[in-house]
Amino acid sequence: MHMATDPDPSRSELVARSTRARARSKALSRLVADAAEEVARVEDEVARVHEAIADRGGPLAEEARRHAARAREVAAREHGEAERRRLD
Repeated sequence: MHMATDPDPSRSELVARSTRARARSKALSRLVADAAEEVARVEDEVARVHEAIADRGGPLAEEARRHAARAREVAAREHGEAERRRLD
């Protein structure tokens, strides 16, 4: 009569550790996505403020336009990062 052998306990522990690590990684990735989305929202607000300054004209208008454009670029990049993280 052949008796089934128990699985290697070290293998079981490795599988459990791997499962926990994957879960932790996903949780952290969600946190990073949330943080990236918040950065994007702030940068969108920065862009709106600088656009309002630029719309008023004056000596700071051109610089404000550059700051607004840069903030929009950062916001777009952060929105993309948040989306990418959520899809992983």
